[in-house]
Amino acid sequence: MTYEIVAKQTLTAEELAQINELVRLCNEHDGIDLKINPDMLRNRSGKHTEDFLCYADGKLVGFLGLYVFHRKEAEASGMVHPDYRRKGIFSSLQRAAEEACKQREIPSLLFIVQHNSQSGAAYMQQIGATYEHSEHWMDLGEGGRQTCNDTLRIRPETADDYETLIQLNVHGFQMEEQQVREMAEMMASDLNSRTYLVIVEEEAVGKISVSRKDAKAFIYGFCVHPDHQGKGYGRQALAQTIRLIEEEGYKHVSLEVACENSKALGLYESCGFVVKSANDYYRLNL
Repeated sequence: MTYEIVAKQTLTAEELAQINELVRLCNEHDGIDLKINPDMLRNRSGKHTEDFLCYADGKLVGFLGLYVFHRKEAEASGMVHPDYRRKGIFSSLQRAAEEACKQREIPSLLFIVQHNSQSGAAYMQQIGATYEHSEHWMDLGEGGRQTCNDTLRIRPETADDYETLIQLNVHGFQMEEQQVREMAEMMASDLNSRTYLVIVEEEAVGKISVSRKDAKAFIYGFCVHPDHQGKGYGRQALAQTIRLIEEEGYKHVSLEVACENSKALGLYESCGFVVKSANDYYRLNL
């Protein structure tokens, strides 16, 4: 059987539907929940080749997508149809993705592997990728929401807040400033997301972002400046954000948190979030 690898800068509605169906089949077969960042797939910039599709007789049997937030790495997620595995398809997709990264001088791939995917973990070992960390996927359950008080407020970002948000990301996540600026530029085109500043006595002490799609909301980019941690601001900011989301009518709220970050995990659990699954991250230097 002949296989064809197609590299894309943007995806058509038909291709997106084919990818979603492939994800559904793989999830059902393997009993997992693959992370493919569907919003990013729908909103590719068209400037770079970031999606790789494998066809067999016109049928989509494999997919790998790249998610580049800054120049030091590209996150990668993909899958192969259960009936077409062990035929070198994912290796071919990987080689195509590696070539695209090298052309952009991106030095490493960070593979997202669903925690329960035995085949995914085995493949990472086979190619010599190094395990880095894991993240819990959490959904908001019932009965755990916190009451809000007037200690702080959250407000939507404005253009004047750009530098403040950059510094909150630098200090809150201990990231290099250049990486933060690259990520901010990339995320600026995401029309489904909005960032809020956490304000205490007119000072911005933290930030939190929310992506909204259909009936679902996803919380991310949440931090409190180190100088203001340990004062309960995180819990109150999260509680106010949840209330805002629910008042807007969103019924499903999710977030991700590093498994090693027990403090953040405890905060989210105290506000009603429940661990649903986990993703493992493996780095492959190119």
